[in-house]
Amino acid sequence: MPNKNTPTFTGLILVSGEDRPGITEKLMSLLSEFSISILDIEQLVIRGRLILTVLIGLDESHACAIAADLESLEQEIGLDIAVDFAPELNDKAISSNLHVVIISDSLKPKSVAVVTAELSKINANITAIKRTCTNSLIAIEIDINCPDKSIKEVQRLLAEVAISHKIDLAVEQGRGMRSAKRLVMLDMDSTLITQEVIDLLAAKAGVAKEVSSITERAMAGEMDFAQSLNKRVSLLAGLSESTLLAVRNELTLTLGAEKLIQTLHLKGHKVGVVSGGFIDVIEPILKDLEIDFYQANKLQVLNGKLTGKIEGAIIDRSAKLEALITFARNEGVPMSQTVAIGDGANDLDMIQAAGLGIAFNAKPKIAAAAATTIRSSDLSSVLLLMGLSD
Repeated sequence: MPNKNTPTFTGLILVSGEDRPGITEKLMSLLSEFSISILDIEQLVIRGRLILTVLIGLDESHACAIAADLESLEQEIGLDIAVDFAPELNDKAISSNLHVVIISDSLKPKSVAVVTAELSKINANITAIKRTCTNSLIAIEIDINCPDKSIKEVQRLLAEVAISHKIDLAVEQGRGMRSAKRLVMLDMDSTLITQEVIDLLAAKAGVAKEVSSITERAMAGEMDFAQSLNKRVSLLAGLSESTLLAVRNELTLTLGAEKLIQTLHLKGHKVGVVSGGFIDVIEPILKDLEIDFYQANKLQVLNGKLTGKIEGAIIDRSAKLEALITFARNEGVPMSQTVAIGDGANDLDMIQAAGLGIAFNAKPKIAAAAATTIRSSDLSSVLLLMGLSD
């Protein structure tokens, strides 16, 4: 069996200075006169200053001639050109295996410092850093090689840093995994839309305070979701079916929701919604958004009035997880390639099971249990975490 780590003679060329058209073309034209191969190349321009790096494989006997020609080119174009020739192992095992993304509307050096400090503690080697953006948000993407830790371990360790320093951060698989087909499952209330449907219905029925009290008891752990939902829905008995349409017209999509869904579909990904709310109210919106998969509770209606009961099984915490698993299985997408987004305790199982689980503007207890948190009110920030920015 041949040795994959065959020594290769390489040259690292660094060009820096004031940017202007034609620099890359002149460099490539010079190199084309020699029998070389380009192993890596990257160019960056910040405030009109160019940094261009090219790693080449070459015949060692050509090194002096290439260096001399590069020295002449340096004088011609008036930029600094540095070159370093050396034998190097062609070891593909050192390529990036995880991808860390930090997002913010005003990124501070401290945020990058604490994240990179944690990466250093776990012996993660940074192989690349770049900036991306969408709307008012910016992101720093960091490729790392961390062979001694699983992705879940790195997610957990960096989540602790993110929470303590209020940083929106995600860890994903690197290499080509980010461009593979993916599946995104969203919660509805306070995630895809800004409101809680049950609260809007309660206000129409004149029982807003009673419903709010039951919600608080459920959040305090005094009753589970199914119990609290049944109690709250019972208070809606007698409400006219026409009220469902009125509430439907009051719903508002979260900032960035349409952009998120449209971009995901454009890039060939699938989008689902699983809700502890009510299909009677939200289904038209889901159809308008062309959501690929959805499940929610159904209110029982007789003679044009709500009975105060729910038809069929309740969509609770475990049902949300099962919906994610079913959606992924139907689409042939592994769980490692799924994304789950929600804000409540009802979403935790699917958030923790997904390859990328995101607590979106969630309460501290929920955020602490998730690997990734987003404090931005813009749902399209998820695109930055997935590497799908403009």
